[in-house]
Amino acid sequence: MTPDEEARFFAQIIGAAKRTVLCEPHLVDEIRGAVDRMGAAGILTVKASRVCPEGKLLVIDEQALEASARQAASGPIRLRP
Repeated sequence: MTPDEEARFFAQIIGAAKRTVLCEPHLVDEIRGAVDRMGAAGILTVKASRVCPEGKLLVIDEQALEASARQAASGPIRLRP
């Protein structure tokens, strides 16, 4: 594997591993700090969410959600009786 191929390979792995952490708005700085201390800031993005359950963190794959929404929107519409 050439150095360029290796760099592309690892960039793809990192891109596929990216996740979004949703937390209560008042915890964003604390959670972001913990992610930074873990050295995971390049993989985990922290966002505030008013709908996040109290005391919980939600970890989502936004890329997968977007792909699923695109696929659902491009497919045929099926009406069920």
